[in-house]
Amino acid sequence: MKRKLMFINTVDITKNIETLLPPLGLGYLTSSLKNKFGSDQIEVRVVDRNIEKEIDAYQPDIVGITSVSQNYNRAIEYAGIAKQFNLPVIMGGVHISALPSTLSRNMDIGVIGEGEETIVELFNLFLDKGHFDKEELAKLDGIVFRRKGEIVITKKRSPQKPLDAIAMPARYLFEIKKSTYMFTSRGCPYDCTFCVSCRFWDSFRYFSAEYVVNEIKSLIDEYDVKYISFWDDLFVANRKRLKKIIELLEKDGILGKVIFNCNVRSNLVDEELVLLLKKLNVKSIGMGLESASPKTLDYLKGDNISIKDHVNAITVLRKHGIRPHASFIIGSPQEDEDDILQTLSFIKESQLNSFDIYVLTPLPGTPVWDYAKSRGLVNENMDWETLNVNFGVTHDKAIIVSEKLTREQIYKMFLRFAKLKRRMTITNAFANPKSSLKTFIKLLFNKLLIGRQ
Repeated sequence: MKRKLMFINTVDITKNIETLLPPLGLGYLTSSLKNKFGSDQIEVRVVDRNIEKEIDAYQPDIVGITSVSQNYNRAIEYAGIAKQFNLPVIMGGVHISALPSTLSRNMDIGVIGEGEETIVELFNLFLDKGHFDKEELAKLDGIVFRRKGEIVITKKRSPQKPLDAIAMPARYLFEIKKSTYMFTSRGCPYDCTFCVSCRFWDSFRYFSAEYVVNEIKSLIDEYDVKYISFWDDLFVANRKRLKKIIELLEKDGILGKVIFNCNVRSNLVDEELVLLLKKLNVKSIGMGLESASPKTLDYLKGDNISIKDHVNAITVLRKHGIRPHASFIIGSPQEDEDDILQTLSFIKESQLNSFDIYVLTPLPGTPVWDYAKSRGLVNENMDWETLNVNFGVTHDKAIIVSEKLTREQIYKMFLRFAKLKRRMTITNAFANPKSSLKTFIKLLFNKLLIGRQ
């Protein structure tokens, strides 16, 4: 008997940045299910809006929901809608992984961490019985559920190894445009205090060069993709693999036919790396520089990176014609106005092509969350919308962790960065009059690479 699964991608559909790219995480889950059960046993649909109408029309047997923290209010609402149709609900994503105790009453199960193996085991139970047996659930690793009203968190699931055992995401579920993205690794070897990703993935692993090149070829052959962003936390961490990817692309005659961009960490940038990226046909780079105040930088990223690294990275990248884009964070607990002004001055004097500015947000699972919780600023029953990272829109209710500056002071500083950003954008546009609309759109796409390193 074929079972119908509806995946709900919980996003704010009024924000283009949240709907622009396909949810590849759900694509990976779908591929894992299809590989195990085949199309004769399972059918999948992915939606992100009109949830009640979509459920009524599709009549799924089960619903899976994924959400980040700032959209978790919506996820709770969607679970309630699914329960109106008496459907079992599986919750996944970074929020429930960080805070499994926030599993709502309308969510039957939460998947903690990496989900490909877990979703297959859950569906094996569901296909066998048509429901989830609590005693059987207790035997599965990496989930949270309720039994007799109490939260049960099972044994932690080991990370998938090797990553090549995971099938490429089922992109046929989505609209794939000429500019798209892919993952070539999971996790990060670094431990930035604000970063959710390195905690979610638990360990740093990467797909082999052969796997990566095969996926690139698939994007070119099946979707005629011209521009690929490597969405990894740190694509360049394994330089030997990078060289192998270039070698294989060159061997297959693909090198130079696709434009790439990726994230790097400034202390890893040197002549050899940039020359490799240039050969790969990388045109722009995203870097999480975060701050030009040594004190703040140390708090956010640790003592293995410096302002000197930032300057060197920008200089070497521009020397070889690769556009550097950076993101910065203000509002750390001990950061004062002088620290923030150091960052503002750095940006003005730098040769960055563009930048993004954020206010430090205490995302669940991070040391910043633990710090905010110790001060009573956050809890597990809060309004999750207050964790929205778009400070320009949510400044009046965003969580402020600064001990030195008020909300109003931080907002005024934020506006100074926003003004500088607009001025840089206009200046760069006039400096490159031959740039086409297509190139400008690509620049906007680059800015989605929020630096996390």
